[in-house]
Amino acid sequence: MKKMFTLMVLSLLCTLTTSAQGYNLFSAEDVDENGWLWFNTQEKIDKYVGLCNEDDYTVNPNGKPVQMAYANITPDYPETVADPEMYGADTEGYVVGDDEVKSEELIKGAIALAPASGMMSPNGGCLILNLPSCSTISLYLSSEARMLIRTLKLSPEYAIDDDGGDGTGNTKVICSKASVFSSLHSAGQYKWETAATTNNGNNTGVTFVSDDKVYFALQNCHYYPIFVHGIKVTTPKDELAFINEITNADSNVAEKLYSVDGKYMGKRKNAAKKGVYVVKKGNKTQKMVVK
Repeated sequence: MKKMFTLMVLSLLCTLTTSAQGYNLFSAEDVDENGWLWFNTQEKIDKYVGLCNEDDYTVNPNGKPVQMAYANITPDYPETVADPEMYGADTEGYVVGDDEVKSEELIKGAIALAPASGMMSPNGGCLILNLPSCSTISLYLSSEARMLIRTLKLSPEYAIDDDGGDGTGNTKVICSKASVFSSLHSAGQYKWETAATTNNGNNTGVTFVSDDKVYFALQNCHYYPIFVHGIKVTTPKDELAFINEITNADSNVAEKLYSVDGKYMGKRKNAAKKGVYVVKKGNKTQKMVVK
């Protein structure tokens, strides 16, 4: 009887531990032994990373679990990009090209959040997480400068920049570390394991922890890029079916228009004048002639 009771207690503890830890959002074959998804292969980027609804500047609820948003800076709207060959900063903040860079500390593969228009400017590029539910969010970041950021709780009905100007608009500012006196971290590398619960904005008491769908955004607020090398997301229930369902959903990816010399010209519908253009949709690029 005592042995049976002990086994029951151990079983209960195991269940509680599993529940507390949650489930990893990303497939086991794509994460490391600690559950981190690293953006070091094109296959993983193609599977998990896409674009937001760029025409409306909103999260795409039917899109990829990881979405990128451009910096909202006219007229060029600098892109947030994912590249498995990209290097960020080493632990001291040095990057490729610096004499002091420690190459053995560089991490290969990243999503580079486009710089903001200036220091403390809330218009830089965004990393968006389109989550079916959420227990924890961890991000592995690097930058050659202080990490000035804010986190946003998004809604598909409202634009990313619909924050009311003071953080109390329809897009909720949850954590704001983007001032002379407050930054997320100094230059270098940083493993941020409390992104889902860190709150010092105007919407105190709000977190990204949820049993239902929730939309998280990390926005760059500095004129240096911030590199997101890895992500770990746990959920309160097994949501891998969600990943399998949406990883091929790219119908809402916007077609971007460029001049032949590489200047961004907005969406494809902007090609009003005669000439040769470059159209990019996701990872596909083609030329277009307007007669």
